[in-house]
Amino acid sequence: MNIDVKHKTKIGVFWNFIEKFFLQIVSFVLNIILARLLSPEDYGVIGLLTIFITISQVFVDSGFSRALIQKQNKEEIDFSTTFIFNISTSVILYVILYFASPFIAKFYETPELVNLQRVLFLVIIFNSFFVVQNAKLQIKIDFKSIAIVNSISTILSGGCAIFFAYRGFGPWALVIQTLSKSIFSSLLYWIIGKWVPKTFFSFTSFKQLFSFGSKLLFSGLLSTSIGSLYRLIIGKIYSTEKLGFYTRAVQFPDIVSGTITSVLNTVTFPLMSSLQDSSEDLISTFRRIIKITSMFVFPAMVGLSMLSEPIILVLLGEKWAFAAELLFWLCFAEIFSTHNGLNMNLLNAIGRSDLFLKVDLVKYPFMFLTMAITFPISLKAVVIGRAIVAFVYFYINTYMIGKLYKYGALKQLLDSWKYIISTIIMAIIVKIVDFLIVSNIYSLFSGIIVGGVTYMLCLYILKDSEFYILITKIKGKIKCKK
Repeated sequence: MNIDVKHKTKIGVFWNFIEKFFLQIVSFVLNIILARLLSPEDYGVIGLLTIFITISQVFVDSGFSRALIQKQNKEEIDFSTTFIFNISTSVILYVILYFASPFIAKFYETPELVNLQRVLFLVIIFNSFFVVQNAKLQIKIDFKSIAIVNSISTILSGGCAIFFAYRGFGPWALVIQTLSKSIFSSLLYWIIGKWVPKTFFSFTSFKQLFSFGSKLLFSGLLSTSIGSLYRLIIGKIYSTEKLGFYTRAVQFPDIVSGTITSVLNTVTFPLMSSLQDSSEDLISTFRRIIKITSMFVFPAMVGLSMLSEPIILVLLGEKWAFAAELLFWLCFAEIFSTHNGLNMNLLNAIGRSDLFLKVDLVKYPFMFLTMAITFPISLKAVVIGRAIVAFVYFYINTYMIGKLYKYGALKQLLDSWKYIISTIIMAIIVKIVDFLIVSNIYSLFSGIIVGGVTYMLCLYILKDSEFYILITKIKGKIKCKK
């Protein structure tokens, strides 16, 4: 591996991790404050609308940012073409959604959604202004600048949301939070990125980028639509209150798996793209990434599941109690999400977005079948169904990697066996502690401490190489400081 690329990647991982870790702590605190100021219905109302924002964002990007990062010989015309495409698409989508707002409100039988939508959907336009700026920083593996932008915008927008929530603005506080974050991000990316687009558009460049991005567009549209379909149906079949419980429960596993997935996918994509011509280096690097991912994700998600009830009751209060049941199963639904993302990310890194799309298409029949079975039963059945499908997805996502590099699901699990065993032992101990301690606060903190110590002790006894390397590096850092 190129030494300069390796060094930049290490720095990139560090800053991306710092950014995500810091943002999750800030977002975690902000969400707890907002959850106590707002009701499940408030979150549910916004949950109905984020569906359309998420899908629109897929159209705005259309896989072009990934295409820019993956492309070996990038030129200025490629960036300008992408920028003009992003802005044009976002404006068109906003106009469509603006006039569709009354119909969306009628579908949900919630008239007050009309004005909320027309303001909230402006975020689509503001987000399009920094797609290219963000991609350019990723290409340079300059995650320090990205960290600065995201940290400042999150803190400022969170402060705005808390102020308006305290003043009794209800769901409008969440609208203001989303919109202000987008505006702050746009301004900061333009200031820090220092990139000014040219005023021309190249159809040749567009065709080249679209040939790669179109598969990601279609795949991303399907994936996002399916993910959003859960919220859409929950809001329609059950209630905005139930959707609020679901929305809050999903955010907890997202703090763990979402952060790790985002860090690894963002940083490893340019890294693996640079190694695509060397299969040996590529798969060696990928195997280590899988091991490190398993070491952190498995215990975090299972521990979160075991402590779901005290977490919800202590942090959010009794009015959110139903979310604890959902959180328990959603953690298992997300346990392989990082691994799934890494396997699919590898296909994109080697320029096989066609295989990425084919793998995605194979998965959806399982999802639709599970939804058809579980939605008529209950919301709890729905999240249990999601957990089952997640395990099926893991085997499907790893199939193509196994075919191309002989590193499929079984070998990935065998590489992670020490983490699986240690996690199971940890889960048993944590559950016993939770059962014996009556107080939710004591149960929560005791479970975290005892679970963490148990897990690390198991890895120490099993002599896991990655754990030993981590401990050695930490000791080295401590000695250097002394």
